[in-house]
Amino acid sequence: MRLFLATTFPPDVLCGLNERVARVKTRLPPCSWVRPESQHLTFAFLGEQDEGLIPKLACTVETRLRGIHAFDAQLRGCGFFPNSRNARVAWVGVTPDERFNAVAAVVRAAVTAAGVALDGADFRPHLTLCRLRDKWPPACLEIYQSTFGKFESPLFKVDRLTLYSSQLNPKGAIHTPVREFAIA
Repeated sequence: MRLFLATTFPPDVLCGLNERVARVKTRLPPCSWVRPESQHLTFAFLGEQDEGLIPKLACTVETRLRGIHAFDAQLRGCGFFPNSRNARVAWVGVTPDERFNAVAAVVRAAVTAAGVALDGADFRPHLTLCRLRDKWPPACLEIYQSTFGKFESPLFKVDRLTLYSSQLNPKGAIHTPVREFAIA
């Protein structure tokens, strides 16, 4: 099964963001927008794993999360990966970076301790909004940046993360919660 560890966002936090998405979609070139029910922040992507890994992984994640405390966060700002000139992913940022980075470090260490090799990519806290099929002209990049650059969601509590299985589907991946972990 294809697995990842992530946190989700409260519906009221995503509501204002997705209202902006709805207003701007028609003004931008075709791209693959992430459905609201699939919007999350991935701490670690594990790829294809045997279902037998789950108990060991769960124990390791629970143990390591004991040193992490719940915190208030906010969706804020935007950007592109790898950059605006070669944009493949358009995202909205999350703050405080240092808190998300701390959770990611603990989660990634737990995944590695459970015997899963991660891809080695640096963790950059964000919420992916869309994946670009083709290069956007500068005017479209500006529309995106002016729409989401000054966006600030209400504060929300990050107090749990979830192990998800992900099934690829032509209409978008289907994410199913497998196990939830509380952050103290």
